[in-house]
Amino acid sequence: MIPAKHPAQPSPALLAFYNAVPSVLWSVLSLGPLSFFCYQYVARPWLYGLLALSLLAYAVPKAWFSWWQLSRVPTAYRRLGVPLVNHLAQHGGLVNGLVRRRYPQYRRVRGRRSAASLRAESYHMERFHMAAGVFFLLMSGYAAAQGRWGWAALLALLNVGYNLYPIWLQQYLRLRLDLGSRGFRC
Repeated sequence: MIPAKHPAQPSPALLAFYNAVPSVLWSVLSLGPLSFFCYQYVARPWLYGLLALSLLAYAVPKAWFSWWQLSRVPTAYRRLGVPLVNHLAQHGGLVNGLVRRRYPQYRRVRGRRSAASLRAESYHMERFHMAAGVFFLLMSGYAAAQGRWGWAALLALLNVGYNLYPIWLQQYLRLRLDLGSRGFRC
């Protein structure tokens, strides 16, 4: 019996599974404490109002994203450890390394079309983390206003890890795409 060959590229379902693991892990670690705080300590009218306010971040035009971009060079992101976040995130180094063990030819960006898709996805992810970041910030402020300083500090810390670094990661990825398309190596 002849052993079956593996296809050159993994199936979309396999990629979705591999990438779901870090996404679920980081979401549970961050959204779990936030959910507990909201359930236990936040009055429902405040919760719904602040949630609605944070969702307004989705209305921010894409053109505005360059205003809060951290840097135009990858060095600033490297100093802050953003490549480490990239290694541990969905579609990151760890996941891609595991996929490439079985599918050595796999590359997420294979040409202009996949680069354009990644760029569009990065704006979507940045919007999500911006809205979530606003909500975490508002909940942290709510906790401080209630005198729950431990919760305020925890939610602020989780906001940095779950939202600020992923926003910087999206900026870093777009910067790498821009430099890569111009022939620069970063």
